[in-house]
Amino acid sequence: MIYQTILDHLHSLSNPEIAKHSQHFFKTAKGEYGYGDKFLGIRVPMIRQTVKKYKNTSLEVTQKLLQSNYHEIRLFALLVLVEQFSKANADQQ
Repeated sequence: MIYQTILDHLHSLSNPEIAKHSQHFFKTAKGEYGYGDKFLGIRVPMIRQTVKKYKNTSLEVTQKLLQSNYHEIRLFALLVLVEQFSKANADQQ
């Protein structure tokens, strides 16, 4: 299933040190604006490369990815939608 393949790929790119830094940067402590957000520790350029690989992901899978607890997985899903929108004709948009 492509959903699990994408999750596995993104998890393989994770970096605990970057994740820890992201938690501080995005203010995820109790009472802060990003409270509860979780991070895998993947830099945006790596996510964009992954979007190129999975740019034809179905809307159903993309919607499921948008429900993730992880910031980077949700970002991946949004960037897939942006990629698909930019390549779509007026009817598909």
